[in-house]
Amino acid sequence: MSAVQKKLYSVRIKSRLIQGIFVLIPVVVLVGSAIWIGLHGNQYTLGKNIFKLQQQQISFFEDAEHTFTIDLIAGLPEESFKPLPAGNAPNFGFNTSSVWLRFELHGRMTADELKLLEVKNPLLNTVELYERNGIEIIELANTGDAQNFSTRNFQHRNYVFPIQLPSEKARTYYLKLGSGGEQLFAPLTLWTGNALAQRDSEDQMVRGCYFGLILFVLLFNLFIYLIIRERSSLYYVHYNLFLLLLQLSLGGYAFQYLWPGSSYLANVANPFFASLSVFALMRFAQHFLELKKVFPRVNRAFHYVGYVLLANAALCLIPLPSVFFASVIIVNGTALLLNFAIIPTAIGVLRRGYEPAKIFLAGFLLLVLTVFGFLATNAGLIHSDFYADYGLLIGSAVEVILLSLAIVVRFKQFKEQAVNTLKEMNVMQREQNQVLEKKVVERTFEIEQQKEEILSSIRYAERIQKNVLPSAADVKQIFPESFIIYEPKDIVSGDFYWVGKTKLNGVVGPAHEVLLFATGDCTGHGVPGAMVSVLGCNLLRETVLQYPEEQPHTMLHKLDERLLSAIGGTSHEHAGDGMDIALWALQTDTMELRFAGANNGISIWRKDGWTEFDGTRRPLGLRDTRNAKSFETHSVKIEKGDTIYCWTDGITDQIGGSKEKKLKTKGLREFLTSIATLPLKEQEKRIKNFITEWRGDEEQLDDICLSAVRI
Repeated sequence: MSAVQKKLYSVRIKSRLIQGIFVLIPVVVLVGSAIWIGLHGNQYTLGKNIFKLQQQQISFFEDAEHTFTIDLIAGLPEESFKPLPAGNAPNFGFNTSSVWLRFELHGRMTADELKLLEVKNPLLNTVELYERNGIEIIELANTGDAQNFSTRNFQHRNYVFPIQLPSEKARTYYLKLGSGGEQLFAPLTLWTGNALAQRDSEDQMVRGCYFGLILFVLLFNLFIYLIIRERSSLYYVHYNLFLLLLQLSLGGYAFQYLWPGSSYLANVANPFFASLSVFALMRFAQHFLELKKVFPRVNRAFHYVGYVLLANAALCLIPLPSVFFASVIIVNGTALLLNFAIIPTAIGVLRRGYEPAKIFLAGFLLLVLTVFGFLATNAGLIHSDFYADYGLLIGSAVEVILLSLAIVVRFKQFKEQAVNTLKEMNVMQREQNQVLEKKVVERTFEIEQQKEEILSSIRYAERIQKNVLPSAADVKQIFPESFIIYEPKDIVSGDFYWVGKTKLNGVVGPAHEVLLFATGDCTGHGVPGAMVSVLGCNLLRETVLQYPEEQPHTMLHKLDERLLSAIGGTSHEHAGDGMDIALWALQTDTMELRFAGANNGISIWRKDGWTEFDGTRRPLGLRDTRNAKSFETHSVKIEKGDTIYCWTDGITDQIGGSKEKKLKTKGLREFLTSIATLPLKEQEKRIKNFITEWRGDEEQLDDICLSAVRI
């Protein structure tokens, strides 16, 4: 199995696993909900342990200016209190007023005298309960989320008040409610302790499953995001996080467990998290449905609405009642409009063939239906306590599951697109590889031909250079005891050597024989250096023939002029081509050695040590000679057995050794000192081995030329 096939197989397995999990989750939730309803659907029927106050038992008085006290309310005639609309629990919508409820209770409503009155809305800012016993008004409770959670008589997420009811007659109760602009509704129920505990246990089981499901979906989508790094998954993670916090706040659990000491957070949490959750849901829809590409104008409008929601999240944090009320209206209105806008948008995207939009649309439709069902229940159009408590939770739970499944379907689509693209790329790559292989073969053949032609030319240049340089027989004829180590970096070399003879005509008597030896290093190496070296070698031969009796420094000046004329001419584009050279002449009858050099010197070994002569610090072929030094001739008496060494910088600049540094003149001279007394043939062998060992695995940097002549 190829690497590509293994990758595709791995992606396919992951996709099927994710799909299986998310298909199983909604089935388990829906079946479990149905079983739970079947087993516990009668829990809200009236019985001796539970009594739900009906609308005909409750009347209300609305105090828009917040000016009425309990004394004023108790003094109002009965007709000042209005009856609730038929079929409604106390529900006054988004309201900033204070609402006073008036109702009567008596002991015959339940079996036990000790009752628990529950006001089933954890979001109320103000909850004050008063009992009227004749003309006496008794305050039973003064709480609400405008106060810390610890002020509650009964530590419960809803407002629960113990009430002692005598069985002989009814008592009148006044309940003051305020929501600060949020929805003001207050279903009233009488419970016994056991009945309330049983209801809470079952309620916490259902809500715990809901919160656990949302948390699971959050973490799972975070895992998906970490795998595919797709922005819509990240926005969906944010949506689930803010939805979880919003539901904890709406259910009163956040105030009870997360921030019981902060009435400020208890008040602002709902619109704040609602704004952020709607914002995250909208951004998720934008990226998931690819609106920027499909419907750019709608996408731009959603973008602006997103800024409004972020501003609203900041607005609700301002501790002013009017500003808070405005933020509540804005977030609810925006959420309602968004539901109506996203559904036709998703339909439009679906019509364009975007398959994941189908599940996305189903999730949103279900959410909209449950929201409207929840509102209809609060308005009394639907009479179902179970739906009022859990309809919205079930709807949002199934919605987040379906939207997660939509993400998985989108991931599958991405995978299929990636697979198809990968297949196309593989086909294109195979075709391209075939074309490239053909071109490579053709080009390789061309390169090999060119290489052979170039090598043939260089080999020919090598033969020319060897013919120009003195042969080994020529060198041995003039200097019987000598050797020359000549190692080009490439096939041909920029270094050269030359030997020759001349005579000095004496005033009286025969001419004096003079033996000449030169070692040169031309600019560059390879073919360019070889061209200059051939030129330099020929010019040196011509100079000696024309000026046989001149001193070495005069010969160098003449050679300099010839070289400059040959490589510079009248052009002002002279590249500075030239050479370094060491030239010495030995007069055989007087054993006087005369030396002149351009950047190159010679070293003479005698039994008692070294005698060294450095060349003038300038090269031959220098165009601007205004500040250049003149060449000088140095003389020294030579004794029988002295050895004259000369070398180019190719050996001293070579990097090598254990520290991978340059050999330098000092290192070479130390080695020559250790072998200077040996026969020259043995010296030649050891020097070659030394150069090889010193270089090791390093590349040869320059041409090498080293000569030794023993007198």
